[in-house]
Amino acid sequence: MSRLTTDELEDIKQRNPIADVAAGYTKLRRAAGKLLGACPICGGRVNSSRFEVIEKDQSWVCAVCPDGGDVIRLVEKVENIDFRAAIERLGGRMEIDAARQREIFEERERKRLAREKESANWREAERKRLYRTWKGAAPIHGTVAASYLEGRGLAMPEHCPGLKFLPSAPYFHGEELDEHGRKAGPRKIHTGPAMVGAFIRPDGKFGGLHMTWLTSSGDVVAKAEISDPDTGEVLNAKKMRGSKAGAYIAIVLLEQPRRLVIGEGIETVLSVWTAMHQAGREISDMAFWAAGDLGNLAGRANKTIAHPSLKRPNGQSVRVPDRFPDPDDPGLKIPDSVEELILLGDGDSEGFLTECAMERAARRYSREGRSIRIAFAPSGLDFNDLLRAA
Repeated sequence: MSRLTTDELEDIKQRNPIADVAAGYTKLRRAAGKLLGACPICGGRVNSSRFEVIEKDQSWVCAVCPDGGDVIRLVEKVENIDFRAAIERLGGRMEIDAARQREIFEERERKRLAREKESANWREAERKRLYRTWKGAAPIHGTVAASYLEGRGLAMPEHCPGLKFLPSAPYFHGEELDEHGRKAGPRKIHTGPAMVGAFIRPDGKFGGLHMTWLTSSGDVVAKAEISDPDTGEVLNAKKMRGSKAGAYIAIVLLEQPRRLVIGEGIETVLSVWTAMHQAGREISDMAFWAAGDLGNLAGRANKTIAHPSLKRPNGQSVRVPDRFPDPDDPGLKIPDSVEELILLGDGDSEGFLTECAMERAARRYSREGRSIRIAFAPSGLDFNDLLRAA
């Protein structure tokens, strides 16, 4: 069998709705808007909910196998046959005329637009939920969050619009299950004080939150130690929710800065601001932003390249984003007023990856009349290590 085209595969799937095919293998029932049943691959009780058919995506998933996919994958797994045989079971390739090809295209586009709309609606609802959380947070000065930063040797700008404090914030990890073993929503495993940072999108609107959970013992404030109650795995006390792509956290915000400092993390950027402030440097024309992570600071790469030393278990080189920006990704929206851009690279991140990202960012944000400097912390250290050592 020659390779099937995308339209031919789509035609096979449209001729074989997954609910109809799955119903030929197992008894399905509707419950809470879902189509559920015993898994035709790994079994289960008649009233089991381990196997779900997702009609809007024409896909299936089993929580126990664990496996999932489209109707072709289902036939492969249930009947223990290869891809070619599964195609034949489903009626095989059929000649597609112009009218049928148009039908396939229109159906595919309808599904794509529906998925995009659903995804956009979910993202906007999440953004609004996070914005309500942000609006309800307290100014950071004089709080446990400020004490945490001060304990790391950091000073606070008099006006720090991008940081606030929540005295009690829930930490979600995994899924709650109901008495039937079905997912009932996110599982809350911790509640405690948190420092929150607001991501501001390129259009100037709120995009999401950077959250750091804290704990205090006497006069000492540190990041909270949060563990998975089932596995004991120590979880990251930091989370980013909402959309951060192209967005930044304003540590110091100016409408028309002449100079701009951008680093990955809040503490990295605050460390540089603190050092310059304590040294009496002139910083009244400087804005300071945190990007959240290295990928967001640098933006997407044009392609990936082989890492010079990191290898996968099979001996192949690990591939990482290269030094050249993807022209379709604008990255952060740097104000036109910026004449000097200073990019901060931590020395405790993977060296080659960080170098590529910093160079990519410098290329992306280069403009006539704008100078760009890359400042690296020494290998194995970040800027907060340097500040505290000084």
